[in-house]
Amino acid sequence: MNDAPKKNEPYNVPNGGMHMGINLFIISDNPVSLAGLETIIEQDDKFTLVGRAVGGLDGMRCLENIASQPHVIILGEPSSNKSIYENAQRVVSKYRRQKTRPKMMVVSQNDDDDAVFTALRVGISGYLSHIRSSEELLHSITIVAKGGAVFSRTIASRLSLHFSTVQILPETTGLSDLTSRELEILELIASGLSNHQIARRIFLAEKTVRNYASRIFAKLEVHDRASAAMLARDAGLGKERPEVRIAKHEFASDVA
Repeated sequence: MNDAPKKNEPYNVPNGGMHMGINLFIISDNPVSLAGLETIIEQDDKFTLVGRAVGGLDGMRCLENIASQPHVIILGEPSSNKSIYENAQRVVSKYRRQKTRPKMMVVSQNDDDDAVFTALRVGISGYLSHIRSSEELLHSITIVAKGGAVFSRTIASRLSLHFSTVQILPETTGLSDLTSRELEILELIASGLSNHQIARRIFLAEKTVRNYASRIFAKLEVHDRASAAMLARDAGLGKERPEVRIAKHEFASDVA
């Protein structure tokens, strides 16, 4: 009787949690990408693959049964921005009541701004679009596992000034009462997006966005979109990001 997992089916690596090092779990919409990542990870004994799955739903089922929590979950070649968003949200939800949750990183050839900023909004700690060597990938995983953030050079060049301009939100009337989702939608309103555009950006129904907007207006004690946007801009939300200089790093750039 052969107990080995069938190719491309989710499985748990036996005794994965007993190894001293970095525990990894891979979720990929692309079986070829998954196999490639697995091959690289197995080159270094410091890393233990505690599980892998094709697709986010299978990934969540597999995570329920592993013996030890992974330190890093890798999203390999997500099929869409929506896939990044939904898989990351599932991970956050699963570990919501625990003191720590796994770090997450994306490995994908798609490095357009929408994909990268979708990843950042849901707590992704790394995004690699061009991997020049196995060592580069393994080094990047180690950085993420230790609590750092890492991005490919082309992505880092667009983000370098973004991280240096992050602002602490002032205690403007009503803003401190908003949930993280309401703040996210308010920032998009302040950036000039319509309800339809916001719905497409964060993968919600347009009716749901309208309901959020109504609650935001009530908490801010304003009656229209323009007034809400003005308050948000005064608090530092919705401002245009400055042009980013080209990074000089040779490959993966660390962003603390």
